[in-house]
Amino acid sequence: MFRVHDHATMGIIIKISRSRGPMSREQSIHQPDGFQVRHRTLGIYQGSAIDLAFWHPSSGMPEHGLCRFSTRDKAQALIDALCSSACTEPMSQSDLTIEPYDVAEHDRLITDYPLPSAWETPL
Repeated sequence: MFRVHDHATMGIIIKISRSRGPMSREQSIHQPDGFQVRHRTLGIYQGSAIDLAFWHPSSGMPEHGLCRFSTRDKAQALIDALCSSACTEPMSQSDLTIEPYDVAEHDRLITDYPLPSAWETPL
């Protein structure tokens, strides 16, 4: 089955085509190995939710940490999707790079900006 999802990045709407459903985000984000995707101006890819792509620091949501890809191929698959001609406004391949996953930065973000629990949220 071929599905198309909308992703917004700093006001740019792009179509990302996927043939196997959503790209999986590695569950064990605290492992030191792996890869992350960096956009030249937006920052490091954090993941996507509600059909929006999030980047640190431009998304303004450091509490969600960074997205870890277990292999270079999985990180490249995201770049290929973001630069695909199937996108309404494809990103430039030259703006995106794959780099080693920065587990220390991920841990710093989720420690310095913890997500509040439902019990801590004032009414």
